Amino acid sequence: MSDVTAVDRRFGAGGPTLAEVGETALLDHLVAIAEAEGGEHRAALRGDDAGVWTPRAGRDLAISIDALVEDVDFRRPWITPRQLGGRAFTVAVSDLAATGADAEHCLATLCARPSEQLDDVLGIQYGLCAAAAAAGCAVTGGDVSAIDGPLVIDVCVVGSLPAGRALRRSAGHIGDALLVTGVLGRAAAGLRLLSGGAEPTSAVERAWVAAQLEPQVRLREGSALLSHGVRCGADISDGLVLDTMRTARASDCAVELWAAALPVDAELRARFGNQWLELAIAGGEDFELVVAVAEAEVDALLQQWPAELAALTRVGSLRAGSGVHLLDAANGAELPLPRSSAGHF
Repeated sequence: MSDVTAVDRRFGAGGPTLAEVGETALLDHLVAIAEAEGGEHRAALRGDDAGVWTPRAGRDLAISIDALVEDVDFRRPWITPRQLGGRAFTVAVSDLAATGADAEHCLATLCARPSEQLDDVLGIQYGLCAAAAAAGCAVTGGDVSAIDGPLVIDVCVVGSLPAGRALRRSAGHIGDALLVTGVLGRAAAGLRLLSGGAEPTSAVERAWVAAQLEPQVRLREGSALLSHGVRCGADISDGLVLDTMRTARASDCAVELWAAALPVDAELRARFGNQWLELAIAGGEDFELVVAVAEAEVDALLQQWPAELAALTRVGSLRAGSGVHLLDAANGAELPLPRSSAGHF
């Protein structure tokens, strides 16, 4: 086995296949990486088929699962094995961040062809374990299976939060302010660049591609929102329009979004012209958080928000009615909603 921790190689760079090394040796390699990368968060992995842990008193468990499928959720020419492993973890853990939970344990299933190169699989494991360790999460176990089809990575993450305190889509109220973390549209812009075969030539373009291939975990932001008393939240995985639509339905109200308030790179607006709005609110895969906060509490939240966390920006409100309504800042007129490109079906 080559040192996959030394160089983040591209897929298909050579080496033995899974069929050549066999399942037992593969599992030994995967466990060794999990143990080495886990640090203080390492779990006891050898010898048992199930992970066992004791939940902390006074806390609810939060659990999420997400799969990445080759040529649906990623394409090999665009991404390295390590990036893919890290992305698989982040996509799964984002739903935990949306509840305000931390991440404690992770299980991963890999389905690959027997002809898959060993070092590619180990690179995926390295990226996943490194991302989990950075989030304070132990890789507790997983499974591998042969498949006559595309590569599939399925990650389940378990965490916890104070009992009865989870952020919920259904906890919004008419009159609440809507706020988001971070910057919107970068991942969708990165996908546009990758799809067009364009190499990023500037720092901002590299940031767009990184947002697509190496999204950031918002666990700390979710926990901070919880500690500030926020009760309504979700992550933005399918685009701001679709994800706030789900909040509107769960909270029995309507969403009002303000186009001019959206946190978007100036370079993105300039580069993509009249398509910037589609990227910002319908492109998906931002993995930022969107929360509803009582109007009277907004100023205090913004003033007390830690500077080291992703910035909070107000982007609209909840109001009576149904659906999502996008308003023009100049005259308050309602703008047509761009079609979401994030759905699977």
